[in-house]
Amino acid sequence: MKGKNKVLVLISLVVAAVVLAFIGISLWFNITWFGKLGYVNVFTTVLWAKVALWSIFFILFFLFAGVNVLIAFNRGNINTLQIQQAGVPEEINRKTGIMLSILTLLILALFMANSASKNWEIILKFFHRTSFNIKDPIYGKDISYYVFLLPVYLFLKTWGITVIVLTALLVGALYFLSGHVKSENNKYSFSIQAKKHVLFLLILLTFLIAWHYWLKRYQLLFSGKGLIFGADFTDVKVIKPAYYVIIAVSLLTAVLTYISMVKASFRQMLIGFGILISTIVLFTGVVPGIVRQLVVLPNQLKKEMPYIKDNILFTRKGYNLDTISKRAFPVQASLTAAAFKPGKDDITKHIRLWDWRPLQATFSQLQEFRLYYDFSGVNTDRYHFNKTYRQVMISAREINDANFPPAAQTWVNLKLQYTHGYGVVMAPVDKIGQEGLPYFIIKDIPPKISVPLKLDRPETYYGEKTTSYVIVNTKIPEFDYPKGNENVTVHYKGTGGIQIKNGWRKLFFALHFTSTDILFTNYITPQSRIMVYRNIERRVSTLAPFLYYDPNPYIVVSGGRLYWIVDAYTITNKYPYSNIYKDGFNYIRNSVKITVDAYNGDVNFYVVDKKDPLIKTYRKIFPKLFKDFSEMPKDLTLHIRYPKYIFKAQTDIYTVYHMTDPQVFYNKEDKWSIPHEIYGEEETIMNPYYAIVRFPDKKEQDEYVLMLPFTPLNKNNMVSWVAAMSDPQSYGKIIEYQFPKEKLIFGPMQIESRIDQNTEISQLLTLWGQKGSTVIRGNLLVYPVKNSLIYVEPIYLRSEKSELPELKRVVVAYQDKIGVGPDLRDALEEIFGSRVQARATKAAVTGAPNAVLPLQTLNAQELINQAVDNFNAAQSKLRAGDFAAYGKYMKRLQKVLNNLKKNTQ
Repeated sequence: MKGKNKVLVLISLVVAAVVLAFIGISLWFNITWFGKLGYVNVFTTVLWAKVALWSIFFILFFLFAGVNVLIAFNRGNINTLQIQQAGVPEEINRKTGIMLSILTLLILALFMANSASKNWEIILKFFHRTSFNIKDPIYGKDISYYVFLLPVYLFLKTWGITVIVLTALLVGALYFLSGHVKSENNKYSFSIQAKKHVLFLLILLTFLIAWHYWLKRYQLLFSGKGLIFGADFTDVKVIKPAYYVIIAVSLLTAVLTYISMVKASFRQMLIGFGILISTIVLFTGVVPGIVRQLVVLPNQLKKEMPYIKDNILFTRKGYNLDTISKRAFPVQASLTAAAFKPGKDDITKHIRLWDWRPLQATFSQLQEFRLYYDFSGVNTDRYHFNKTYRQVMISAREINDANFPPAAQTWVNLKLQYTHGYGVVMAPVDKIGQEGLPYFIIKDIPPKISVPLKLDRPETYYGEKTTSYVIVNTKIPEFDYPKGNENVTVHYKGTGGIQIKNGWRKLFFALHFTSTDILFTNYITPQSRIMVYRNIERRVSTLAPFLYYDPNPYIVVSGGRLYWIVDAYTITNKYPYSNIYKDGFNYIRNSVKITVDAYNGDVNFYVVDKKDPLIKTYRKIFPKLFKDFSEMPKDLTLHIRYPKYIFKAQTDIYTVYHMTDPQVFYNKEDKWSIPHEIYGEEETIMNPYYAIVRFPDKKEQDEYVLMLPFTPLNKNNMVSWVAAMSDPQSYGKIIEYQFPKEKLIFGPMQIESRIDQNTEISQLLTLWGQKGSTVIRGNLLVYPVKNSLIYVEPIYLRSEKSELPELKRVVVAYQDKIGVGPDLRDALEEIFGSRVQARATKAAVTGAPNAVLPLQTLNAQELINQAVDNFNAAQSKLRAGDFAAYGKYMKRLQKVLNNLKKNTQ
C-alpha cells in the first residue's frame, strides 16, 4: 500500500512539474512576443491584474468557507462521516474527513478564483474610470457609475452569493454525513449546532439579497420590458418604490432569521422568507401588471412621454447621432451634359462601376497565377496620383495554406518556404478595360505599376489568410514569387518575428507549439526568426483584447510598403436608456485606428476620438499602448475611412431615432428603413458605400464619404441620405441631406423596377440569359451631382463555363430617364446628349483610353479617327449578335459624320 502511495505521489509531482513547465514556457513566450512589439507593459498589466484578483479571491473564499468548515468540525464535534460505498455504509474518521474537506475547499477556491480573475478588465476600469459628464435622468448619477462602477458591484454581489451558497452546501453536507441532520419518514431533523450554523449563513444571504435589490434599482435604466428601452412609467412609479419595500423586508427577514438562530428554530426564518417571496411576487409581478394594464395603457402617451424623451436623448448620445447635422438637398432637375464635362472637375471618374463581389472573382481568375494564392477581399480606397484624386479597388494577394494539395502540405513547405504573399492588385473604380474587364493600374508579379506609386516591399507576411506561424531566415530559401516555370527565392531582410538565438529558445518554441519538427529540423539557425500571430485580426486582438474590432481590415500602399488598417471600437451595454443594438451594445465609438506593417508585423494604435471616456480610461490603464492620431504618418492618414460597421449600426438606429419629437416617435409616424436593391437576381438590403462626392455647399472640394439613402417604412421613395466624412480634416462628421417632402424622389427599388421595364435592357438580359450566361446586376448606387441625383447600376455577364464576370453594360437613371451603354459615358449620352460622349485626344492619368472631350473641340482628322473607331466597334457588335450596341455605335457614327460635315464646310 505504501509503495502504491509513493507511485501516486511521484506521478502527481511529474504531472505538476509538466504543467508548471508549460505555464512557464507560455509566460515566457507571451512576454517575449509582447516585448518584441514594444507592448510588454500591456501584458504585465493584465497579468498582474489577473494574478492579484486570483490570489485575493482564492484567499477570501478559502478563508470564509474554511472557517465555516472548521466551525462545523469543532463545534459540531464531528469525529466521523458516514458515506455509502457501493451501497455499503462506510465510516470516515475525523482526520480523513478534514483532508477531504480541505481538498474540496481547494477545488472550489480554484474555481471561484478563476471566475474572479476573468473580471480583470472591469476591475481595472473601476480604478481608472473617467467621467462622462452626463447624468442619468432618474438618479442623477454620472454615466460613469453605470459603465465603470455598477459592473463591479454586480460581480461582487454574484460572487458573494455563490460563495455563501457553496459554503452552505459544503457545511450542510458535513452535518448530514456526520448525523447532525437526520431523515425519518420524509422529515428532517437538525441538531442545534447545525440549525444555528445554517441560519447564520442565511442571515448573510438576506443581506446580499437586500444589496441585490438595491443594485436592481439602477438596472431599471436598462429595462427592456416596456414601450422603450430603459425605465418607463411603471418602472419608476411602481417597481422602483417596490424595491425599497423588498429591501426593507429582506432586512426584516435577516432579523427574523437571527431570532431563529438564537432560538435554534426554523420557524421565524420560514416566516421571514415567506413574507419576502410573497413581497417579491406581489410587488414585481402582480402590482406592476395591474398598473400597466389599468393606468398606463389607457393613457400611455401621457404617462410615458418623459421616458420616451429620455430614451431618444440617450440613444442618440450612445450612438453619437446627436452630432449629425441636417441640411436641405433640393433635388433639382437642372443637370446638363456640362455637369459631366471632362477635365479637372470631371465627376464621372469618381463614380464606381465595379462591385467588389464580381470583381473578386475577376481578380482571382486573372491575377492569382498559382493555386496557393488567394485574394482576401476587395476594398475601396482613394489615392492621390500626383494631382489626380482617384478612387480605386484594391486587394492583397496572399498565400492560403488550405489551397495546397494535400501531398504538398508538408511542414517544410508551409512553415519554411511558402511564408508570404506578394503584392496587391489595384484598379480604378470607373475604368473598363478590354472585353469588360477591369483596367489594372497595379497588376502581375513582380508588380507592374502604371501610376506614380512605388511599392518596394510587396511581400505580405501578415494578413487575413495567414493563420499559422512561419520561420524565416533559415538555411532553406523562401519562395518569393513564380517566374515562368521557375520560382524566385529570397531570404527575409526585416525585423519581424522573434529571433531563435539559441538551442534553449528552439526547445521552448518546440514545446509551445508542440512541434517536434521545430526541435529536430536542421534548417533553423540562430539568426532564424519565428513569426507568430500573423493573422492581423488575431494579432491586434491578442495585444488589446478589450477593444471591439471591425471585421473588414483593408490594405494600403504607403511609402513603398504595404500596411493593413484595422478599425477598433470602444463599446458598452451599460449606457442608460440607450437602445441595445443587435450585436449587444448600446454605446459605440470608433476611437482607435490600428496599422499593421505587412512585412515586419509592427502594430501601432492611434486614438482618433480623444473625447471618448472609454478610450480615456484605457489610456490610463495602458499609457504606453496608444498614440495620438497626430503621430500617424501623414500619408497613412490620407487612407483612413469611416468604417462601415459603426455606420451600419448608426444608420440602423437612425431609421427610428431621427425622430426627436416624442409624440411622433410614439406614433412611429416617420419611421424609415434601409432601401432594398437588386443584386444578381435577388432583392437584398442596400449596404453603405464609399464615394468621392462634391457637396453643393463645397463646390471646389472633393470629399471621400461613406453614404446611404433612406426610404419611408414600407415605401420605396427616398426621403434623405446620410454621409459620414472620411478625410482627416473632417473625419467622423455625419451630415443628413433631407429631400423636399413635396417631391417624389425615386428610391433604389423604384429605379430597379424602371430598369426592369426598359425594353432595351429587358431584351439584352433575355438574350444573354438564352445564351447560357448568368447576368449579375451590381450595386445600384445613388450619387449626388450638384443639386441633383443620378443612379448608376453596372451589369455583369458571367459565362457558365467561366468564373470571370465581365462588365457589359452601365445603366444610368436621372429623373424619368434611363440610359444604358457599354460604359458610363455611353449611358450618360443617352440622357444628356453627345457632348458627354466624345473621345479625348489625351488619356487620363491612369493611361486608360476612356477620357473624353466634346466633339466640338476635335479637328477634322480626330473626327475621322472617331468615325473609324465607331464603325469598327459597330461591326464588332454586329458579329457578336449585340444588335442594341450595334445600333448605338451607328448612331454615334452618324453624329460624328454630321460634325465632320459641319467642320469641313
